[in-house]
Amino acid sequence: MEKKKFRISGKLIFNLAVVAISIYLIIYFFVSEDGLIDLLKKPDGCNMLIIIAALLIYDLNILVDAVVTLIYVRSKYENFSFIEALKVAFVGVFFSAITPSSTGGQPMQLYLMSKKNISVGFGSACMTQKFIVYQIVMTAVSVIAVITRFNYFSDAFTNIWSTLFIIFGFTVQLAMTALFLLVSFSHKVTNKLINLIYKIMKNPEKKIERLHKEVDMFHDTNKQLFSSVKRLVVIYALVFIQVILILSIPYLIYVSFGMAPIARAAGQPTLSFYDSICIQSFVLFTANLIPLPGASGGAELAFTMYFGSFFKIGAISKIKPAILMWRFITYYGAILISAPFSYFTKGKRRDDEIKQIEEELESE
Repeated sequence: MEKKKFRISGKLIFNLAVVAISIYLIIYFFVSEDGLIDLLKKPDGCNMLIIIAALLIYDLNILVDAVVTLIYVRSKYENFSFIEALKVAFVGVFFSAITPSSTGGQPMQLYLMSKKNISVGFGSACMTQKFIVYQIVMTAVSVIAVITRFNYFSDAFTNIWSTLFIIFGFTVQLAMTALFLLVSFSHKVTNKLINLIYKIMKNPEKKIERLHKEVDMFHDTNKQLFSSVKRLVVIYALVFIQVILILSIPYLIYVSFGMAPIARAAGQPTLSFYDSICIQSFVLFTANLIPLPGASGGAELAFTMYFGSFFKIGAISKIKPAILMWRFITYYGAILISAPFSYFTKGKRRDDEIKQIEEELESE
């Protein structure tokens, strides 16, 4: 039997590069001057109880996400349990974290849901609507933040590159939200997209009929999901809570590092909870431009751009350990917690089924 030759693919190189970047950043923020090790050496450097609370609060957002999924799916499948919704939420966290631009989360969630006999069309509509609600809430928070705290927003415009980076990120977030809304509710826009797909697709005659059926089912499901005003109000309220939980982490790190007394002693303004929420919304919509797993590199840069002045006061600098703590809680720690749930996506037919689901999602 002829042995298969080992080939170095572009995907392998990309994955190795992402891992290398992540490892380098962790080591840098850990062992460099004013890094985490230097902070932990000081007796009053960090309040670990608050850090643990921050970790639990961030994990609570995953529970809220599971409740939102449960509400959506139970609108049609009443036997769908909270445990299954929790599995779906954690699977989404894990595969979104390890794939570029979080593209792997939804296909794996739909695969897991399909194993519970939930149709791909309905599941896709549920996940898309959940994403749209999240985007609407996050975009609304970002717009309010820009209006009410524009001084923090504009302070990051240190040069032409940072200015373009920030403006482009904000524009992309608004555009993506608008696009998803149009695709979800406008048959006219969807049909134009289908016609575009028809022109570039190979052997379109074999696929276009199925594509139209999937899109019709998608729109019908959207109407069904939006039929209950009470359900919508509950979902938007839960997603708002979820967004606030996610955005609150930097403030907890700020408090745990004891930065407020340091700022007052230096005669500088302290960071309030509301200010932190606004600034963190700037961080997220800026960092999301980086098409790497976890926005590696971009997330750390954005955090430094917006929060740098609050964690660097005079000769005291805690920005490096702050970045590492934030990334551990919201990214590396989330991967560790959600990784065991990837077990539920295992199966002999998984690769073929996932490929089919991804093709259907691309068609939609």
